Amino acid sequence: MKNLLTMKNILIAIAFTVFLLLLKDNLSVLLLIGGAILAILTPFFIGFLFAYILNFPYKLLHDRAFAKMGTKHKFLLGFKKPLAIIITYLGATAIVVGLIITVVPQLAANLATLVKNAPKYGQTFYKYYQDVVNWINSTFNSEIPISFTQEEMIGAVFKFFTGKETVNVADISKTVFDSLPAFFDNFFGFLSSATTGIYNFIMGVVISVYFLAFKDSLCLQMKKLAVAFLPIKVLPKLYEIVDITDTKCGRYLVGDLLVSALYGIVMFVFLSIFGVPYAPLIAVICGVCNIIPFFGPWIGGIPSAFILALISPQALITFIIIDFVLQQLDANIARPKIIGNHVGLSSFWVLFSVLIGGALFNVIGFILGTPIYAVIYTLIGKRVRNNLEEKGKLGKEALDFQVLRYAEIAAEQKKLREEKEIEQLNKLKKMIHFNVGEKSEEEELEETEENSNERTFVEITEDNKK
Repeated sequence: MKNLLTMKNILIAIAFTVFLLLLKDNLSVLLLIGGAILAILTPFFIGFLFAYILNFPYKLLHDRAFAKMGTKHKFLLGFKKPLAIIITYLGATAIVVGLIITVVPQLAANLATLVKNAPKYGQTFYKYYQDVVNWINSTFNSEIPISFTQEEMIGAVFKFFTGKETVNVADISKTVFDSLPAFFDNFFGFLSSATTGIYNFIMGVVISVYFLAFKDSLCLQMKKLAVAFLPIKVLPKLYEIVDITDTKCGRYLVGDLLVSALYGIVMFVFLSIFGVPYAPLIAVICGVCNIIPFFGPWIGGIPSAFILALISPQALITFIIIDFVLQQLDANIARPKIIGNHVGLSSFWVLFSVLIGGALFNVIGFILGTPIYAVIYTLIGKRVRNNLEEKGKLGKEALDFQVLRYAEIAAEQKKLREEKEIEQLNKLKKMIHFNVGEKSEEEELEETEENSNERTFVEITEDNKK
């Protein structure tokens, strides 16, 4: 206690308290500064993500395709890294441009056709609504209104947004004019965000080239900083965390992107073969949503099925069959082969990680929640195993302890203790009756050790309960 109450520790505690008070009083300013710093560093985050994804094809070219380059002619060794980087980015650019040229026009045509046929699809939906309401009314003897006019529908929508019963031109005009400032604010905000996003994307691509070209020197600099400023005993744990993060998070993310792209391409091919309408649009929706674990197939499949249900029941049934078959191939063949068992989570923990990640970080949380949680799960699991090994036999007994039979086991242990107490009391009476002196210290020590060795996990639990 005296060692803690030193002048140095007291000054540190006072300074830390003052720091917390300043942090509390200036929290809004700190958040503003943090947001500005994050906005400045966004291109570097994007560049690191691009470089990390492209590092896999780069290593394939550098370490395998150009492995023998420079062995005979040493001057070619200097061209090995630049050539691998150039081919990597040319390949990635060709893939992106090819997708834009082939997919974007078809997507635009599909969306234009979808908007053009919207009234027709609305009539089909209205017919479905009438059929369902008729069935409900006839089955449950209810009185749900079957038909409604266009004016009634507009009035219901207007009432939902304004809370007014009647609709007139003045109210509509006032509502429109009142919403114009908010509309322009949102429009200019969207325009500013789009411009910033384009700038961050372009700068991220440029920065990713530098990350990929100087990754060895950057990793060495980070290692030097860690060794210089961190305790040596912390470094093995830090290296382990980096390795597990690379295995669980990085490889899973790259594999998931590859599997989802392959899924979208195969979906487009089969939908086109069977003549399903809006094949490019549906393939893009399903492929992009397939990146999200667990919920991705449902998020992409439900709106696609709804669109096809308004067009043709045959197209809907064809899509459902194709989607079901591809999901089985994706879950049982493609993902195990490409991603492997890098995550190591059960279905329950995948669901848990997706829900928590989505609730905290929206779309990014949906995508990255599973691999990040896999890292945490692996580190905690290793720590748990180490602690169980340290506890030894008592920990093994605690694991084997049957909680559901606790009352029965406790009664058995109580009976055994009572028998031991009666036996010890009889021995004591016998000793007093024959005027036998007290036991020697050696005998008492041996008996104490014997009784302590006979204590089980159940007895310890029972004593704690008392």
